[in-house]
Amino acid sequence: ISMTKQDFLNYIIDFSINVNWEDCHGKDQIRALFTSWCLIFRIDADTKECDDALSIIYWRAAMEELVEYEEYERFMIEFIM
Repeated sequence: ISMTKQDFLNYIIDFSINVNWEDCHGKDQIRALFTSWCLIFRIDADTKECDDALSIIYWRAAMEELVEYEEYERFMIEFIM
């Protein structure tokens, strides 16, 4: 079974909603999934597609009370720069 780009992104969103950013490995797991998504589908850090995906994950997982957006964004794209 292969996942489409949108299926994989939806999985990351759902995972992010169900895993607390501040849990022991929560943010590392979210970043690992996002990094994999970017590498598999050849999405560069400095693109609208990357920015849109990061924004959707952040807002859908209600992270605004846990982490500032700029800090979240820097953390998430660290391995795809």
